[in-house]
This record gives sequence, structure tokens and C-alpha cells, in this order.
Amino acid sequence: MKLSLAEGLYLIALDDEEGRLLAAAEKTITPGLISACIMELSMLKKITFENKKISVLDSHGTGNKILDDVLKDMKDGEGVVEAVVRIAPKHKDFQHDLNELLVQRGILKKEATKLLWIPLSERMDNANYAFEGEIRKGLKNIVLKGAKASPAFVILLSLIADCGLLEEVFHDKDELIDATKVGKDIAKAGIIDPEKEDALQELKEYFESI
Repeated sequence: MKLSLAEGLYLIALDDEEGRLLAAAEKTITPGLISACIMELSMLKKITFENKKISVLDSHGTGNKILDDVLKDMKDGEGVVEAVVRIAPKHKDFQHDLNELLVQRGILKKEATKLLWIPLSERMDNANYAFEGEIRKGLKNIVLKGAKASPAFVILLSLIADCGLLEEVFHDKDELIDATKVGKDIAKAGIIDPEKEDALQELKEYFESI
């Protein structure tokens, strides 16, 4: 997957027709994006989870502004949910920053809705659907064809389920039933290490309470 986990989650959360955030993601998107960054930082070995607590291993930047902003906010000895709850209110511009980053990469483009010459609103159009298309194809291969998931897709599928976005990928009712079951259990499939599995389980319980 050529995108960060947060970028991938965000693309799924955008309504391709309206160019705006899906209603289903309004409450969950910011903690979802923070969660995605924290889990990716663990994959990059910038942090680790020890006894269900975050331990910072390397504070040097990744080169990705979104990830680096979250990395700066990491604290030793904090639980993953505790970190998400603390950090999320500080990143009210998270979606704006992601929009800017994805526009710079040519993946999204801004389109202004105007009345005569007066801008009324702004929408984000998918300028290069190949990136999102690759994610959707990967998710469907895992759920519908039993393809083995990479650690990145394990985390992404779990967070998509947590954020209530499975229906955006799996429109068919029977497919959605399968996706819901896979999304619920995939973290326990032995693909990621037990520490990341525990972190995803804690996040799942947190999102269920939102």
C-alpha cells in the first residue's frame, strides 16, 4: 500500500460523489486518523507497546507531516486509547492537513462550488482513484477471496470497521456481513504481533463506546 494508514482511512471516509466526509465518519474520523498514525508509528518502530503502554523508541521524523505531528505528541507510559483521547482535540485541522498533503501528491484536488463568482463551498475530488482503488481491491480480496492480509491491511481493515465505514466498501448485504465478521476477528489472525493486537482490541472497545 503506497499510502499511510491515515491517508488510506481518510480516502475511504470521503464520499466520492459529494467530495465531503461521509456522515458515518463524522464522530469517528479524527480519533480514527490518530489511531491509524499511532499504529503506523509502531510498524515503523518509532514506538512500541510494552505491557499495553506506549514506549517511544525513536523520535526522529518520518518525513510525513501527519505522522510526525502525532509522533511529537507521543508520551512514554501512556495507553493507546489514553493517547488518542488526549491528542485528538489538539488536531482539529487534521483533515485539512490531510487534504493538503493528498492534493500535493496529486491524489485529491480541490473544487470550489460557486454562485456566479462567489465561492460557496469546497469539495475534495479524487484526482487519482488508483490509490483508493488499490485499497478497495485489497480489502475485497481479503474478505471475499480469503487473501492473506499484510499487517498494514490488518490494521486498516480493523480501523475501517471501528469507524463504521465497512458499508462504504462493501455495498452488498451479504458481503457486508462477511466483512463485519472479518473486520472483527482479523486482528487475532496471528498476522500482527500480540502487542499490536492488544492495542487494536483496546481501540475497538473505545470506538464501540463513542
